[in-house]
Amino acid sequence: MNSLEAKQILIAYRAGRTDASDPEVAEALRLAHRDPFLRQWLEQQRAFHGAMEARLREIPVPGDLKNRILSRAKTIQVPVWRRSRAHVSSAL
Repeated sequence: MNSLEAKQILIAYRAGRTDASDPEVAEALRLAHRDPFLRQWLEQQRAFHGAMEARLREIPVPGDLKNRILSRAKTIQVPVWRRSRAHVSSAL
């Protein structure tokens, strides 16, 4: 595995949320510990994701948000054709 491949795997990695025992993740993490540039990149990624998560948690969520979303959902009725094959083929 090279640094680019490791980055592709680690870009989705979240400590405590992603299974670090997954063989690809574990290998990418080992490479990040050996490669100073990859290690620095991973630390920056973790800091960025941590800051974004903290900021998103600061946004107040309205108590009725779920009901407002569901009330706007539209149900689309799809016509059901109940013709049998025999009926269709005899019409041809």
